[in-house]
Amino acid sequence: MSRLPALTDLCLSLLLLIFASLPAQAVVGGAGPDTPAPDSPWAGVGVVDNGKGQFSGALIGPRHVLTAAHVVKGKDVAEIVFRLNLGAGNTPALRARAVHIHPGYRGTKRNIQGVWYDDLAIVELADPAPAGVPAYDLYADFHLLKSMVALVGYGRGGDGVKGTSQPGGLNYRRVGHNRIDILLLRDPAMQRPEVFLFDFDGPEFGSNAFKPDLPINASLGADMEATFAGGDSGAPVFVFDAGKWKVVGVAAFVLGQDENRGQFGSLGGGMLVPAYADWIRAVRDGGSDGGPP
Repeated sequence: MSRLPALTDLCLSLLLLIFASLPAQAVVGGAGPDTPAPDSPWAGVGVVDNGKGQFSGALIGPRHVLTAAHVVKGKDVAEIVFRLNLGAGNTPALRARAVHIHPGYRGTKRNIQGVWYDDLAIVELADPAPAGVPAYDLYADFHLLKSMVALVGYGRGGDGVKGTSQPGGLNYRRVGHNRIDILLLRDPAMQRPEVFLFDFDGPEFGSNAFKPDLPINASLGADMEATFAGGDSGAPVFVFDAGKWKVVGVAAFVLGQDENRGQFGSLGGGMLVPAYADWIRAVRDGGSDGGPP
């Protein structure tokens, strides 16, 4: 799987090391808050409350929520609650019964590429989600360079000029879009990418981190282009395939210098679901999770 022909591995590593990494936390830019409703395509995206803070996750089955490992690792299972917003004050709160951390997860310390891997977890719920709430299929294809994706999360909002400036939480489900610019392989011998990256493009090419300055690398527009920043790790990333939205990624980090995280020119990324689909399905369908929770 190729990445972006204009970037060598060395250039990419240097670029990512210049940008400091932090756990990803919100959707900035894009269309803004979504109107919660039972028939919203995003009704199965909820808040993962770990007892210390509120993050995001998505149903992949009636009792299983996919999120980021750093959201729930080391937290008391008894305090973890998955909250949905179905509109009109209908906000079911579903308590966790167990937490399954990907066995390869070793924390959020950056590697030589400037990112980390295996940042996935599945929260197993004590009770199923209400009938009619969507649970999302997993996307299986690795051919994703320049594919448009939808970002859905409950973190803080804002815009590409000011960064994060608006509150987040259960009443603020935000939706935006971007294009996958880079696919990263931990080991080139694997021939299978595990991490995706995109940049947050402004109206001018000056904020374009991934060259060349061509329309395919430009902004999707002020009402669509978005990134992660400021309050919402674990948010699902979707592609539209065969008539339905499928989970292709999980938000894990934002990259940017201190002054421009969540602003035009910053980067976002996370775990690529096709690379982890076997583990996800094994946990969801009742098999071994590959390691201790």
